[in-house]
Amino acid sequence: MLPKKQKGLSRLSLFYGKTRVKSIRNKFYSKAQCFRANFSNTSFFNVNFKGAILTSCRFKNAEFSQVEFLGTNLKKSNFTDAVFKSCVFSAALLKNSNFKGCIFENCIFVNTNLKLAKNIVIDDSNRFYSQRPTPVVSECIMNLLDGLRFNSRIHNSRVLHLKGGKVNSLTLFSLLERLGEDKLLMGLKSLNGFLPYRIVTANGLCNVIDKAGRYR
Repeated sequence: MLPKKQKGLSRLSLFYGKTRVKSIRNKFYSKAQCFRANFSNTSFFNVNFKGAILTSCRFKNAEFSQVEFLGTNLKKSNFTDAVFKSCVFSAALLKNSNFKGCIFENCIFVNTNLKLAKNIVIDDSNRFYSQRPTPVVSECIMNLLDGLRFNSRIHNSRVLHLKGGKVNSLTLFSLLERLGEDKLLMGLKSLNGFLPYRIVTANGLCNVIDKAGRYR
């Protein structure tokens, strides 16, 4: 089944089959479950696989851009010759996953054991952290972020605020790294609590804030 709309998220369930969808964009596949599914030659853009189980799946020659694997179980999956651009792997499970011939560009790995993966080669354009970064920003920025806490277009995806209301430090780190504190402040002020569409990844939020700041 690919995909069915549900309040705040999309559904993804595919077992022992091949998807007929070749381009998957702007989806929040929280806790999706796929086993021995075939996503070869599929393009994923701005997709959040938070807590998803994608085990023993095939992703040969797939393209991943601005995709987040947050606590995602990717064990025994085959990513041969896949391309990853500006993706985030946080506490992802990669045991016995095959990354032969894969290309990684500007990706972030947090608390993810790469030694358990097979044939994975990652160059210096990517970053590695043993735990989530904890950036510090001004009180003004924190107040503006707090104003988005219950916004219906971002609340359910937990991109900006975790359960309980705490700011997602990994997202904040990404915002600061890409925009810097001045541009982040300007963009948040320009948004004034308004989001033009549903946000499902940190990169998606970066794009919205950056655009708001540039057209202020």
